[in-house]
Amino acid sequence: MTRVVLAGGRELDAGTAAGRALDGCGSVAVVTLAAAYRRPDALVARIGAWAAELSVEPTVVRAVRRSDSLDPAVAEPIAGCDGVLVLDGSPAHFVGAAKATPLLEAIVEAHRRGADVVWSGATAAAVCTSMVDDRGGALTVGLGLYGGIVVAAGWETWPRDRRRRLQGMVGDSALFMALPSGAAVQSTASPQELASSSRPEDWTVLGGTVEARQGGSPVTLATPSGV
Repeated sequence: MTRVVLAGGRELDAGTAAGRALDGCGSVAVVTLAAAYRRPDALVARIGAWAAELSVEPTVVRAVRRSDSLDPAVAEPIAGCDGVLVLDGSPAHFVGAAKATPLLEAIVEAHRRGADVVWSGATAAAVCTSMVDDRGGALTVGLGLYGGIVVAAGWETWPRDRRRRLQGMVGDSALFMALPSGAAVQSTASPQELASSSRPEDWTVLGGTVEARQGGSPVTLATPSGV
């Protein structure tokens, strides 16, 4: 089954549900765009250590700025991979650099053809129509791949008043999911279904404590079989 995974961060920590989400994929494209301004050498070393622990073959897609995302050659390696990991980082940078580019389309197309795709942290927030801006906790315009949900990543770091303010901004019809670092949820629904679906039953908790709300009330997400 083809999966979309939304992770709260710590996607390169194989001891977390987020870090293990692509376990079993033979080859994985790791997209660094949102993490563009982290130390590149240290980031590549972390990707290598994570891949070795999971026994997957990584291909680092080195996109730093919008000009990289607009270059089809940069995104080309994604087409040959079994999984795609889009690293955490800055949501505003990711949206600005990825919107309407061959890089974003390559990731979307990878999901359509059967690859598992993991959006982590800032990028999990950014792919929603309404994006949580980590600079102040307000809602702004995201990439719009998933229209029925709102995701807040790194939830354990949010102060209580900021949590309440954000929850008050989320519309009643949207499914709000708060993902602590290392936690993850997945869906096997089609890209077309996910474009507008806000059904809690479309999402399964992979690990961690995920808070989900809809219409101002808590809702329960599915858990994997046998859990």
